[in-house]
Amino acid sequence: MAGFFVYTLMFKNPKLALVYGITFIDAVVAGGVGPLFNKYTETLSAKQVWVMAGSALLLGLQLVLSPVLGALSDKIGRRPVLIGTALGSLLAPFLLLPVNVGGYLSNRAVEGTTNGMSSVLRSAVVDMAPKQDMMQQTSIQGSITALGALFGPAVGGVLIIALAQARFDPIPIVIMCIGLAVLNVVLTFIFKETNQKEKQPVELKELKAKALNAIKVKTLWDQLAEVDKKLEGFKDLYILQLLSLLALGYYNYFIAYLIVGDLGLTPKQASFFFIYYSLITFATNLLFFQFAVKHVNQRKMLIVLAFVGIGVMGLYAFTGGSVMMLYIAATVDSLSIGLLAGLISGLTSQLVSKGEGQGSIFGDTQALGGVASFMAAVATTLLTAVDARAPFIFYALALGVIAYRAIYLPEASAKETEPANQNYV
Repeated sequence: MAGFFVYTLMFKNPKLALVYGITFIDAVVAGGVGPLFNKYTETLSAKQVWVMAGSALLLGLQLVLSPVLGALSDKIGRRPVLIGTALGSLLAPFLLLPVNVGGYLSNRAVEGTTNGMSSVLRSAVVDMAPKQDMMQQTSIQGSITALGALFGPAVGGVLIIALAQARFDPIPIVIMCIGLAVLNVVLTFIFKETNQKEKQPVELKELKAKALNAIKVKTLWDQLAEVDKKLEGFKDLYILQLLSLLALGYYNYFIAYLIVGDLGLTPKQASFFFIYYSLITFATNLLFFQFAVKHVNQRKMLIVLAFVGIGVMGLYAFTGGSVMMLYIAATVDSLSIGLLAGLISGLTSQLVSKGEGQGSIFGDTQALGGVASFMAAVATTLLTAVDARAPFIFYALALGVIAYRAIYLPEASAKETEPANQNYV
């Protein structure tokens, strides 16, 4: 069924299909080597600190440059910015060919520089999606972006299953990522401009100010508060998105938990799991956002998903050594938490589509999202030192806050979650 939907989309709107393809490949290239990053730091003491340093470097550069890339795409168009970031993403896997900490940190730096691609792609979807399909299409794009932490290990897992060397040596997966990055460069050149507004001159002072303001997180937050004045209800919906990034921090923790925790999966076993988990989650997202989302009240849906998600965190924490329980938890996950990121992304994107300067807004939101993701990574690292299951308490608490805020969502935001206010025909 999901395959049929993708096939139909290719002919119904090939431009949107191209954006989804670029988003998917970028996610795989960014996360494909993730399961083997420990190989780049294994000769060092405190290797987990170095892994965290790489994440901090990536998210720090994303914080500074995502707003710049978003604003730039509003001025000169989406296409040139996408081509530039795709070329940068092509450089990133080459830096992983020397298996050492220098290669790892260099890769994370380049990925952080080009990570603004996702905000530009999100803007492109808003540019071209029909108003009656805005919620559906932006939700699908948001889901692909959020699930990148699963897609990378899943695609890399195919290689791990097929090639024994890939189970302990990152180079085969790095070569695969280089090939995919080349494909993405080709796709960005095929991509046709979606921002039809008159091009504006680029003022370096303005872009520099944008970057400096991003470092001042409070200033960045104040800018989004200004957006809320123009697009009433945006701020509270975006807070839900930030909370979802905290809750979904377990996507990045999964690899360590499955291999080092009580389950003790081999790389091959973990690969089979990621392939199953990513496929069922992706299929569920496609079907839900294409056929079901327009018929439900999204606020009520958020509340249900968050409460079910708390239970799922409990299942993950107490799977023990049971692989069967792991697969059951993942199946329930795909039907609940797996929909969360796309649902919230669709709501915020649809509201942003009613205003101006989508690229700049999405760049700012991605920058703040990087801060939330880093907070989740730090909390995960600290709690792991206590117990391998402890991080799931943190994720469950974040889901609880999502449920609470969704229950008491202010009227301006709540009305955006009602089907009657979502331009469906």
